[in-house]
Amino acid sequence: DFLDFTCGGLLDWVVFFTSKLILPYIHRLRKPFITCKVRFLCNQRVDAVVGMEGNGPASPDLLDIGLIMASDDAMAMDAVMAKMMGLEPGRLRFLRKAQEIGLGDYDLDKIEIIGELKTLPHFKLPSLGGEAVSENKAIQEILHSRTLLVPEVDPELCTACGTCVDQCPVSALSMNGDTPLVDADTCITCFCCQEICPERAITLK
Repeated sequence: DFLDFTCGGLLDWVVFFTSKLILPYIHRLRKPFITCKVRFLCNQRVDAVVGMEGNGPASPDLLDIGLIMASDDAMAMDAVMAKMMGLEPGRLRFLRKAQEIGLGDYDLDKIEIIGELKTLPHFKLPSLGGEAVSENKAIQEILHSRTLLVPEVDPELCTACGTCVDQCPVSALSMNGDTPLVDADTCITCFCCQEICPERAITLK
Protein backbone atom coordinates (compact mmCIF):
# COMPACT_ATOMS: atom_id res chain seq x y z
CA ASP A 1 0.00 0.00 0.00
CA PHE A 2 2.99 2.27 0.17
CA LEU A 3 3.47 3.20 -3.45
CA ASP A 4 4.96 6.48 -2.29
CA PHE A 5 8.00 4.41 -1.20
CA THR A 6 8.64 3.16 -4.68
CA CYS A 7 7.55 6.31 -6.48
CA GLY A 8 8.84 8.88 -4.05
CA GLY A 9 9.50 11.40 -6.81
CA LEU A 10 5.87 12.45 -6.54
CA LEU A 11 6.35 13.60 -2.95
CA ASP A 12 8.80 15.94 -1.33
CA TRP A 13 10.62 14.62 1.72
CA VAL A 14 8.66 16.76 4.18
CA VAL A 15 5.32 15.37 3.01
CA PHE A 16 6.85 11.89 2.74
CA PHE A 17 7.99 11.65 6.35
CA THR A 18 5.01 13.56 7.77
CA SER A 19 2.66 11.12 6.06
CA LYS A 20 4.21 8.24 8.02
CA LEU A 21 2.54 9.49 11.19
CA ILE A 22 -0.94 9.01 9.75
CA LEU A 23 -0.44 5.68 7.98
CA PRO A 24 -2.20 3.60 10.66
CA TYR A 25 -5.25 5.86 10.40
CA ILE A 26 -5.31 6.61 6.68
CA HIS A 27 -8.42 4.53 6.06
CA ARG A 28 -10.34 6.82 8.42
CA LEU A 29 -9.21 10.07 6.89
CA ARG A 30 -10.60 12.13 4.06
CA LYS A 31 -8.66 15.33 4.63
CA PRO A 32 -5.26 14.16 3.31
CA PHE A 33 -6.82 13.36 -0.06
CA ILE A 34 -8.70 16.66 -0.16
CA THR A 35 -5.51 18.50 0.76
CA CYS A 36 -3.61 16.99 -2.15
CA LYS A 37 -6.42 17.45 -4.66
CA VAL A 38 -4.82 20.62 -5.97
CA ARG A 39 -1.68 18.65 -6.73
CA PHE A 40 -3.69 16.09 -8.67
CA LEU A 41 -4.63 18.85 -11.11
CA CYS A 42 -1.00 19.74 -11.82
CA ASN A 43 1.31 18.23 -14.39
CA GLN A 44 3.29 15.32 -12.96
CA ARG A 45 6.74 14.31 -14.14
CA VAL A 46 8.74 11.27 -13.08
CA ASP A 47 12.39 10.69 -13.87
CA ALA A 48 12.49 6.93 -14.37
CA VAL A 49 15.72 6.74 -16.34
CA VAL A 50 17.21 4.96 -13.35
CA GLY A 51 14.80 3.61 -10.75
CA MET A 52 15.11 2.16 -7.29
CA GLU A 53 13.72 -1.19 -6.26
CA GLY A 54 13.73 -3.04 -2.99
CA ASN A 55 14.19 -1.39 0.39
CA GLY A 56 15.88 1.96 -0.31
CA PRO A 57 16.71 4.74 -0.07
CA ALA A 58 19.85 4.36 2.06
CA SER A 59 20.74 1.01 0.49
CA PRO A 60 18.98 1.05 -2.86
CA ASP A 61 19.11 -1.48 -5.63
CA LEU A 62 19.25 0.59 -8.81
CA LEU A 63 17.49 -0.51 -11.97
CA ASP A 64 17.92 0.89 -15.48
CA ILE A 65 14.39 1.70 -16.67
CA GLY A 66 15.06 4.32 -19.33
CA LEU A 67 11.85 6.32 -19.09
CA ILE A 68 10.72 9.89 -18.53
CA MET A 69 7.02 9.92 -17.63
CA ALA A 70 4.55 12.79 -17.60
CA SER A 71 0.83 13.15 -16.95
CA ASP A 72 -1.75 15.77 -16.03
CA ASP A 73 -3.35 13.21 -13.70
CA ALA A 74 -1.29 12.01 -10.73
CA MET A 75 -3.70 9.18 -9.99
CA ALA A 76 -3.34 7.85 -13.53
CA MET A 77 0.42 8.17 -13.18
CA ASP A 78 0.45 6.13 -9.97
CA ALA A 79 -1.78 3.48 -11.55
CA VAL A 80 0.51 3.11 -14.56
CA MET A 81 3.64 2.95 -12.40
CA ALA A 82 2.03 0.34 -10.17
CA LYS A 83 1.27 -1.81 -13.20
CA MET A 84 4.85 -1.42 -14.42
CA MET A 85 6.11 -2.78 -11.10
CA GLY A 86 3.77 -5.77 -11.15
CA LEU A 87 1.06 -4.41 -8.85
CA GLU A 88 -2.58 -4.23 -9.86
CA PRO A 89 -3.63 -0.61 -9.14
CA GLY A 90 -6.86 -1.79 -7.53
CA ARG A 91 -4.87 -3.57 -4.83
CA LEU A 92 -3.59 -0.24 -3.48
CA ARG A 93 -5.84 1.19 -0.78
CA PHE A 94 -4.86 4.81 -1.35
CA LEU A 95 -5.87 4.58 -5.02
CA ARG A 96 -9.17 2.94 -4.13
CA LYS A 97 -9.87 5.67 -1.58
CA ALA A 98 -8.89 8.41 -4.00
CA GLN A 99 -11.26 7.02 -6.62
CA GLU A 100 -14.01 6.63 -4.04
CA ILE A 101 -13.95 10.35 -3.21
CA GLY A 102 -13.76 11.40 -6.83
CA LEU A 103 -10.12 12.25 -7.43
CA GLY A 104 -9.78 10.14 -10.55
CA ASP A 105 -9.83 6.61 -11.89
CA TYR A 106 -7.12 3.95 -11.64
CA ASP A 107 -8.72 1.72 -14.31
CA LEU A 108 -5.98 1.28 -16.90
CA ASP A 109 -8.60 0.71 -19.60
CA LYS A 110 -9.71 4.31 -19.07
CA ILE A 111 -6.22 5.80 -19.08
CA GLU A 112 -4.72 6.96 -22.37
CA ILE A 113 -1.12 5.81 -22.53
CA ILE A 114 1.04 7.41 -25.21
CA GLY A 115 4.02 5.20 -25.83
CA GLU A 116 4.78 1.70 -24.62
CA LEU A 117 3.61 0.49 -21.21
CA LYS A 118 6.89 -1.01 -20.13
CA THR A 119 6.64 -3.75 -17.53
CA LEU A 120 9.55 -4.50 -15.22
CA PRO A 121 9.88 -8.29 -14.84
CA HIS A 122 10.77 -9.50 -11.35
CA PHE A 123 10.75 -5.96 -9.94
CA LYS A 124 11.71 -6.17 -6.26
CA LEU A 125 9.03 -4.53 -4.13
CA PRO A 126 9.63 -3.13 -0.64
CA SER A 127 9.15 -5.57 2.22
CA LEU A 128 5.88 -4.02 3.29
CA GLY A 129 3.62 -6.96 4.05
CA GLY A 130 1.05 -9.10 2.27
CA GLU A 131 -0.04 -6.72 -0.46
CA ALA A 132 3.51 -5.94 -1.50
CA VAL A 133 5.27 -9.31 -1.53
CA SER A 134 3.45 -11.18 -4.26
CA GLU A 135 1.89 -10.48 -7.63
CA ASN A 136 -0.68 -13.21 -6.94
CA LYS A 137 -3.89 -11.61 -5.65
CA ALA A 138 -4.94 -14.65 -3.58
CA ILE A 139 -1.54 -14.83 -1.89
CA GLN A 140 -1.64 -11.08 -1.25
CA GLU A 141 -4.98 -11.39 0.53
CA ILE A 142 -3.84 -14.29 2.72
CA LEU A 143 -0.59 -12.60 3.71
CA HIS A 144 -2.22 -9.24 4.31
CA SER A 145 -4.77 -10.76 6.69
CA ARG A 146 -2.33 -12.96 8.61
CA THR A 147 0.92 -11.03 8.87
CA LEU A 148 2.09 -8.15 11.02
CA LEU A 149 5.69 -7.29 10.33
CA VAL A 150 7.92 -5.67 12.94
CA PRO A 151 11.49 -4.43 12.35
CA GLU A 152 14.23 -6.56 13.87
CA VAL A 153 17.87 -5.52 14.15
CA ASP A 154 20.70 -7.92 13.30
CA PRO A 155 23.40 -7.21 15.92
CA GLU A 156 26.05 -8.74 13.66
CA LEU A 157 25.44 -6.09 10.99
CA CYS A 158 24.43 -3.14 13.17
CA THR A 159 27.16 -0.55 13.84
CA ALA A 160 25.13 1.32 16.48
CA CYS A 161 25.16 4.48 14.36
CA GLY A 162 21.73 5.47 15.74
CA THR A 163 20.33 6.57 12.38
CA CYS A 164 17.20 4.45 12.76
CA VAL A 165 16.58 5.78 16.28
CA ASP A 166 16.92 9.38 15.11
CA GLN A 167 14.66 8.91 12.07
CA CYS A 168 11.76 7.00 13.65
CA PRO A 169 8.76 9.37 13.47
CA VAL A 170 7.13 7.94 16.62
CA SER A 171 10.28 7.21 18.67
CA ALA A 172 9.62 3.47 18.65
CA LEU A 173 13.35 2.68 18.66
CA SER A 174 15.86 3.22 21.44
CA MET A 175 19.44 2.13 21.97
CA ASN A 176 19.79 -0.96 24.15
CA GLY A 177 23.53 -1.00 24.63
CA ASP A 178 24.98 -1.24 21.14
CA THR A 179 21.79 -2.47 19.48
CA PRO A 180 18.57 -0.57 18.70
CA LEU A 181 15.49 -2.02 20.36
CA VAL A 182 12.04 -1.80 18.74
CA ASP A 183 8.94 -1.15 20.82
CA ALA A 184 6.37 -3.18 18.87
CA ASP A 185 3.44 -1.48 20.60
CA THR A 186 4.63 1.97 19.50
CA CYS A 187 5.83 0.97 16.01
CA ILE A 188 3.48 2.13 13.24
CA THR A 189 5.10 -0.18 10.65
CA CYS A 190 6.21 2.66 8.41
CA PHE A 191 9.60 0.91 8.03
CA CYS A 192 11.57 4.17 7.78
CA CYS A 193 14.22 2.46 9.91
CA GLN A 194 14.69 -0.35 7.43
CA GLU A 195 14.77 2.00 4.46
CA ILE A 196 17.36 4.31 5.93
CA CYS A 197 19.70 1.81 7.60
CA PRO A 198 23.08 2.18 5.85
CA GLU A 199 24.17 -1.32 6.89
CA ARG A 200 20.98 -3.17 5.87
CA ALA A 201 20.90 -4.46 9.42
CA ILE A 202 17.12 -4.25 9.83
CA THR A 203 14.78 -6.93 8.55
CA LEU A 204 11.05 -7.46 8.99
CA LYS A 205 9.86 -10.38 11.09
